[in-house]
Amino acid sequence: MKNQFVRTNRLFLFSLKKDRLKILSWIFGSLTFIFIAIYAYVELYSDASERQLMAFAMSNPAMEAIFGPVIGGDNYTIGAMYSHTMTILTLCLFAIMSILLVVRNTRAEEEDGILELLRALPVGQLSHTSAALLLLLLSNVSLSLLTIGVIYPLGDISITLEGSILTGVIYGTIGLFFGVVALLMGQLTSNSRNAMIWSFGLLGIAYILRIIGDSNQSFLSWLSPLGLLYRTEPFVKNNWEPVISLLIATCLLLALALFLQQKRDVGAGLLAEKPGKRHATPSLKTTFGFAMRLLSTPLLIWLVGLVILGISYGSVIGDVEGMLKDNDLIKEMLALQSGANLVDQFLTIIIGLLSIFVTIPATQTLLRLKTEENKGRMDELLAGNRTRRGILGTFLWIAFLTSIVMQTGQLLAIGVSAVVMNFDVSILSVFKAGIAYLPAIWLVLGLTVFLYGCFPKFTNMVWGYLGFAFIVLYFSGLFDMPEWLMGLSSFYHIPQISQEPYHWGTALVLSGIAAGFSILGFLGFKQRDTNG
Repeated sequence: MKNQFVRTNRLFLFSLKKDRLKILSWIFGSLTFIFIAIYAYVELYSDASERQLMAFAMSNPAMEAIFGPVIGGDNYTIGAMYSHTMTILTLCLFAIMSILLVVRNTRAEEEDGILELLRALPVGQLSHTSAALLLLLLSNVSLSLLTIGVIYPLGDISITLEGSILTGVIYGTIGLFFGVVALLMGQLTSNSRNAMIWSFGLLGIAYILRIIGDSNQSFLSWLSPLGLLYRTEPFVKNNWEPVISLLIATCLLLALALFLQQKRDVGAGLLAEKPGKRHATPSLKTTFGFAMRLLSTPLLIWLVGLVILGISYGSVIGDVEGMLKDNDLIKEMLALQSGANLVDQFLTIIIGLLSIFVTIPATQTLLRLKTEENKGRMDELLAGNRTRRGILGTFLWIAFLTSIVMQTGQLLAIGVSAVVMNFDVSILSVFKAGIAYLPAIWLVLGLTVFLYGCFPKFTNMVWGYLGFAFIVLYFSGLFDMPEWLMGLSSFYHIPQISQEPYHWGTALVLSGIAAGFSILGFLGFKQRDTNG
């Protein structure tokens, strides 16, 4: 048995060196998210009456579906508020990080032939997987400890040491659980894409089970790992039993995953794939058809997810006015104007957030070119009669269409669900507010083309830019950011259609900058060598 783990330590150090920047980026982003939340709560909700007003406003089915049932509603302290509003969101964040980390270091490397090369060396059969698990453990333990170090010093008297430790522990526990789930899915499926789809699908099912269970207080919420850890209620009850239960389940799934790995061949999955067509369709001979073949499944999943998210927000938008009208602190944080329609203002901010979400799959469409190039398949494409300009232009065109289709889909979901719920919101007003964000999305796409064409090693900087845009959109009022700094975000320049007219000049300037970035990217891609 010991021989199966030979050289695990060396493979672990290699994986750590390879992924250190990605892990550090996740740690920085997660801690920034947690820091902003705890800082905002302490600064804005020092008054107990304001907190009780917030607890009352959040005690409705719509808000409970998003955040979970109110925790500590009778004495809604800073700790109770943080536990109530941040637990589910942060659990999902840690789960996403862990799924990506495990799939990238197991099934994806096996798919690329790296595992077969390693197996030719004197390493154990489970050494590669064990190294990935150690990396998963290190990432989640580090984030858990740093979370404790951020929450406890910044909080007030209600942010106890035990509650802070429990908060960090549940974050790490959910990361370990879904990391092991991703490892198990990697044994069942035969490629990294399906492993990713199944893992995120199970995360989505867990979220839906929690919503259904919380809505009628049924056992379904306990079947969801998200709902289970939510019952720990840090800073209120500090219940450790759900953590122990989920850790036991994690160990059982890990044992199953390691057992199944030894029962399958390298490169194969235990579940047989549906056989493909004997002959390729004529569309695969075109660059557009080939690109759509690569991108259609993830784009469809993104579209479904954004539509569901739009329906969720559209179905609760009518409850916003009651929550905000007497709460000056939230108005200050979100930079809302007291004299204007609060629902329209809040809707504009929500659409801005969802527009940032739309930018993610559109950007991933362009970055798929980098993946193909890193795997050595770009030269095969260029060996035919295709040009660099044609290939990059095709992917940019698909990204452009993706932004329009997904923005339209989620706007329809918001507008229709709000109308069905008989809220005072028109579909036309939703479309006006949402379409205005398209030039801001296109600027990000242009920046991505520029980085990929001229500086391919720095293309991941675009994700940092999106994170910055999110902070400007949501917390500019809280941190009193200078105008020049906020102006660096393309989303900052989009007017709130409900309060001010649309400026075509702004749209033209943003679109022009996007076009300029794209032209520079095309020129750079034409001149540089592939693979950097």
